[in-house]
Amino acid sequence: MNKKEIPLFVLQMIEPFVNLKDKRFIVEPLEDTLLNIKDCDPNSTFRFQILKYERNNNEDVFTLNYSPRSDRQMEAYTNVIRAAYLTESFNNWLNRIDEYNKVKSFYDDPILESYEAEFFTNFEFVDDNYETHPFKTTQILQLDYLLEQVSNRLVEMATDNNKEEIQSIIIEIEEIRDNLATKSQKWIAENISKIYAKIAKQGIKFMKEFWAEGKKEIIKSIVKGLIEHGPDILN
Repeated sequence: MNKKEIPLFVLQMIEPFVNLKDKRFIVEPLEDTLLNIKDCDPNSTFRFQILKYERNNNEDVFTLNYSPRSDRQMEAYTNVIRAAYLTESFNNWLNRIDEYNKVKSFYDDPILESYEAEFFTNFEFVDDNYETHPFKTTQILQLDYLLEQVSNRLVEMATDNNKEEIQSIIIEIEEIRDNLATKSQKWIAENISKIYAKIAKQGIKFMKEFWAEGKKEIIKSIVKGLIEHGPDILN
């Protein structure tokens, strides 16, 4: 979709959303929508979307699609609102995400969250726009190579007892690799951290293999742009 195919009024209404930066959500392009925002949790399907704009009875209106619909209804809901209520509608959705993130439940995994937070510290960003900008092409190639090696090693370490968990991790690694060129540095860092957290939960053997200080230094060097010779340096 070309912005010059969209009324200027609409572009001005959604402009405040263009550079939104927040750890709670991700703003993503989606061809069939004017705006597509999703919960940053990779296991969540929560979204806030502006599907279209139109004039209705001499009023400017937006068609929204968002989930969850309410505190009691999980399904996605499509609703037509006056343009003036766009920001209010988004804030209501975001407040609901906040409540989900704050509420304590038996589904939380504090051990996994602790490993994630610990590994995330390896990403010492040098780009001030890391929340919106991708890594440089050389860094992308290096990260792709590193993730490929992690995936291959996990296959070798799989047993009858852990093969389902290992396969799930490998699938998530492939998703990250598929998005290295299109996602922000922050998204990539958060999702790689989740991968390494799940690896750590597999036990001491896996920690020694993947969390060794020298191997974590590779991540730091890639993010800081200190490795300049391409993927082969990771051998």
